[in-house]
Amino acid sequence: MKFFFPLALIITIPAAVFAQQDTTRKDSTKQLKEVVVTGTRTAKNLQQVPIPITRITSEEIKKRGLVRLNEVLSEQTGINILDDPHGQGIQIQGFDPAYTLILIDGLPLIGRSTGILELSRITTNNIDRIEIVKGPTSSLYGSEAMAGVVNIITAEPAKGFSGGVAGRYGTNKNADVSLNSAYKTNKFYISGFANRYSSAGYSLQPASGIPTVSPFYGYTLNGKSAYRFDDNTSLKLSVRYYTNNQDSRFTVEDNRFASGKGTEKDFNIAPVLTHRFSKKDVSVLQLYRSVYKTNSDIRYEDNNAVYDQTFFNQTFNRGEIQNDYAIQDNLKLTAGAGAQYETVEATRYTKQQSFTSGYGYFQADWLPVKKLDLIAGGRFDAHSVYKSQFSPKLAASYALSDKFTVLASAGKGYKAPDFRQLYLNFTNAEVGYSVFGYEEAQAGINRLKQAGQIETVLIDPSTLKRLNAESSTAFNFGFRYKPAGKLYWTANLFRNNINNLIETAAIALKTNGQSVFSYFNLNKVYTQGVETDLTYQLFNPLQIGGGMQYLEAYDQDVLDQIKAGKVFTKDPETNLTKTLKRSDYGGLLGRSKYTYNIRLNYNDEKTGLNTSVRAIYRGRYGYKDSDGNGIVNRDDEYTNGYMLINASVSKLFLKDALRLQITAQNLFNHKDPQVILNLPGRLINAGLAYNFNKQ
Repeated sequence: MKFFFPLALIITIPAAVFAQQDTTRKDSTKQLKEVVVTGTRTAKNLQQVPIPITRITSEEIKKRGLVRLNEVLSEQTGINILDDPHGQGIQIQGFDPAYTLILIDGLPLIGRSTGILELSRITTNNIDRIEIVKGPTSSLYGSEAMAGVVNIITAEPAKGFSGGVAGRYGTNKNADVSLNSAYKTNKFYISGFANRYSSAGYSLQPASGIPTVSPFYGYTLNGKSAYRFDDNTSLKLSVRYYTNNQDSRFTVEDNRFASGKGTEKDFNIAPVLTHRFSKKDVSVLQLYRSVYKTNSDIRYEDNNAVYDQTFFNQTFNRGEIQNDYAIQDNLKLTAGAGAQYETVEATRYTKQQSFTSGYGYFQADWLPVKKLDLIAGGRFDAHSVYKSQFSPKLAASYALSDKFTVLASAGKGYKAPDFRQLYLNFTNAEVGYSVFGYEEAQAGINRLKQAGQIETVLIDPSTLKRLNAESSTAFNFGFRYKPAGKLYWTANLFRNNINNLIETAAIALKTNGQSVFSYFNLNKVYTQGVETDLTYQLFNPLQIGGGMQYLEAYDQDVLDQIKAGKVFTKDPETNLTKTLKRSDYGGLLGRSKYTYNIRLNYNDEKTGLNTSVRAIYRGRYGYKDSDGNGIVNRDDEYTNGYMLINASVSKLFLKDALRLQITAQNLFNHKDPQVILNLPGRLINAGLAYNFNKQ
C-alpha cells in the first residue's frame, strides 16, 4: 500500500487548487452531448457519474481510421489487449478478459468457450459510441462484470432517408467493407447494416509455411426498427447476425500437416417495449435471445483422416423489466427483475448442460444538495448451481466547482463458475492429460480407474468442495477536471480484493506420467494502481493528450509463502537454490506495471484535414515460469516492454460527406514472434467513407 501515498497527491493537490476556482459559464450544449447510460442504466451527464467511465464517440473512431473493436480498445488508457490462441480479450484493472462484460446496446455477447470473447468480431462502423465502466458493476449487471463493462451503443438514424458506404483495404489483404441505409419519420424508423471483413492472414515465421493467423472472411448483418404508438409507448426490435469462416493449416509432426475449416456463428434478437406512465414513471420490458455456434473439421492432408472435429453450441435467453421512477427532482429510483436460461452443448461436454437464474436489482440516485450526487444500490442473483449472490454498491461525486468533480465508489462484484469449470470433460489425445469440471471430476476419475489409467489419486474427488462464485471488493477514488473548452483531466486510484479465485490443480497422476486436473476455489488475489488521462486543446486545430496506468497484481497466497520462506528459485548461472524475497516476485502473469499512451491530433475544420498520431507503450510483463516454482521471478521469464506507433491522415470532401483516409498501425513494425502472436507487424490501409442524408 505504500505506493498509494505519493500517488494520492495526484488526487488531493488538484482538489485543493481547483476547489478555489469557479466558473460562471456553462456549455450546456456540450454537456447534453456527453450523456452516458452504462454506469447507472439511466441517462446521466458524464461529469456527474460517480464511477470511472470513459466515452468514445464514433467521430473519434472514424478520425483514427479504426474499424474493429479490438483496434479501438487497444488505444485506451488502462486497457491492455491480451494475446491468446482463442482470441484477443481485454484486461481492465489487472483482471483477465473473462471478468469484463461486453454488451451491444446493453445486451450481453456470448461465446466465451475459453473465457475470452474475440473482440475483432465486432465492427465499429455502425456505432454511435462506446462506453467503458471500470470497476465492479455486478450491482447492475451480475456475473462477468467484476472488472467492468464495455457497452457498444449502435447509431440511431437521422430523420429522412440516409445511407452510406465505407471501405478499407491494406496489408495482408485485410479488407473491411460496410453498407448502411435507414429511413425515419416522426413515428417510425427502420435501418439496415451489412459488413464484410476478411484477411489473407499472416505468418510471423514465414519459413515454416504455417500461418500464425489463418485466412478468414466474415459477415455482420444488423437490422433495427422502432415504432412510436403515441407519446408514451414505443416498440423497438433489433436483430444481429455474425458469421466467420477460417481456413486452418498447421504441422502435426515432422513433414506431416493437417488442415481444414472452422465456422463461427452468432445470432441475437431483442424486442424492447417502453411505456411512460407519466413524466416521472417509465418502464421498459426487454426480451433477448442469443445463439452462438462454432464448428471445426481438421483432417490430415496425406490421407484425409480426421485429426480433430469439435463443436460448441451455446444459447442465452433472458426476459427483464426495468422501472425508473423520479420521486422528486433530486431523487430517482431504478428497479428491475429478470430471468435467464442458458444451455451449452459441446464436444468437450458429456451432454447438454443448462443454467437457470433469476435476479432483481435496485438503485437510488439522490442529489441531497446541488453539488453532491449519491448512488446506492444492489443486485440479488439466484442460480440453479451455485450459491445466491448479493452485490451492493455505494458511489458519490461532489462538484468542488463547475470545473472540478471528485468521485468515490465502493462495491462488490462476482463471477459465477462457467460451464467449462463445472462440466468440462476433456482428454488431450496427443499429450495425454485430462481436465474435468467440478461436476464431472468423480465420474471422470472412476472411468480412468476402470481403464487402468490412474497411477495415484492425489485428491479424492468425493471430498471436493462445491465451487463458489469468485467475489471481489473494490474501491475507486478519483476526479474529473474540465474547465471550459481546452482541458479534460481524469485520475483514479483503485483497489480490488478478489476471493475464491477459481484455478486448476492436479487431482490425480496417470500411468502415462501426465496429470488429471480439476477446478478449485483457491487463491486470494489483489490488484491496485492508479490511472490518469489528460486531453488539452493546445490551439484551435491541435489537440494533445496522454494517459498512464501503474498496476500491481499479486497472489496473496504466494506473498504469504514468500514471507514464510517457502518459495525457492534456482540461479541459472550457478545452479544454486536460493530463497525468494518479496522484491523478486513479479506478480500475476501478463500484467505490466507501467503502460502509457501519447496522442496528437490535428483537426482543421476549414479544410477538412485530420492527422492523428498515437504512441502506445506497454511495459514488460511475465509470461512464463522457467524455474518450476509457479511464479514470475527471473528476468528471462519476462517479455520486453514495447511501443506501438499508430497514425492516420484523412481529408473530407463534398461538404464533409466523403472521407478519404490512410492509416498505419504499428508503424515501426515491432514483432515478438515467440511471445506476442497478435502483433502481425506494420499494417498500412487506405479507406474511404461516404454518407448522405435526405430530409
